[in-house]
Amino acid sequence: MQRARRITHRVFAAVAALTVAACGLTQLAYNNFTVLYSNAAPMLVWAVDDYVDISGGQREWVRERLTRALAWHRRQELPGYRLFLEKVAMRFEGNFTPDEVRQSYAEMRSHYQNAVDYLLPDVADFLLQLDGEQLVQLERKFDSENRKLVKESTRGTPAERLRERARKLVAHIEEWTGELTRAQRELVEASLATSADTTSERLADRRYRQTETLALLRARPAKERTVGELRRLLVDTATWRRPEYQQKLADRDTRMFDMVATLSATLSAEQRAHLVGRLRGYIRDISTLTTSTGDRPLVPPGGTRGSLPGSGHACFLRSSIVASSCERMPGSKAECPASAITLYEASGHAWCRSSAETVGQTMS
Repeated sequence: MQRARRITHRVFAAVAALTVAACGLTQLAYNNFTVLYSNAAPMLVWAVDDYVDISGGQREWVRERLTRALAWHRRQELPGYRLFLEKVAMRFEGNFTPDEVRQSYAEMRSHYQNAVDYLLPDVADFLLQLDGEQLVQLERKFDSENRKLVKESTRGTPAERLRERARKLVAHIEEWTGELTRAQRELVEASLATSADTTSERLADRRYRQTETLALLRARPAKERTVGELRRLLVDTATWRRPEYQQKLADRDTRMFDMVATLSATLSAEQRAHLVGRLRGYIRDISTLTTSTGDRPLVPPGGTRGSLPGSGHACFLRSSIVASSCERMPGSKAECPASAITLYEASGHAWCRSSAETVGQTMS
């Protein structure tokens, strides 16, 4: 869920597809949404283990709680996602107004908050289990990610960074609409150019959350207080963000809502069909998930399952097959260790298995 907030500026994704775009998994999820969702628990266990070294008992506890949370999400939230996407698909027969875009984004955020509220008690239980060494590991992970983010955020000149942001946003939109025209790309670029640079505030925001979280956990408060503090940091941000930053974010969102509405009026029949087709694909996948039974991992036709350590579940990685090296897989951000790895090619997809080392995927 943290990654959902990292791309909230991509409001077009909020209109186009609630669940996957908001989580930054657009391309992977579109091709393999049911597989990804059904294998979310073991993948998220790996993600937790990437922050702290969890013991066997903790790993099983996390897996069980995540499996339970996903069952709740499938039962309670996915039907609402389907209705949301159906409304958006129907609406794309015409054009969106800025207010309609804002309303769609608010609806997306309400689903995010529902999930956070459900998860927070379990998150608090887990975090309060961490010992001193694990908190040190968590702090080191935070520091490492912050250094990486600072490096990425300050690379090049301000003009170069703006061009790169525009390139990424255009590419993200084109995943939904197909290729944009030159005039449409210029519309997107102009919207970004008028938005204030919030890099320093975003970094400060991130560090504040991390510092407050670590201080909270070292204080070992009662669970109720931990849940309340985590909700303050994750959801009730208006209670602690500086007014100037909140205004920048509000102005940015307004510009983005205006841009999405203006862009929707320029879409050709072919672009609308492309976008609605993708939405219908998600609707079909959600319908499959909400009518299926059990939590067994799904395997694509011709696929082979690989095991995540300690999970007994399949791990799906969208990539090309690689040899035994500790390099990133082409076409993905996955990194697999060189030893104890078996990769299988099935319909253009690679699968990984390791019985001794962590295998996983970093998503952004």
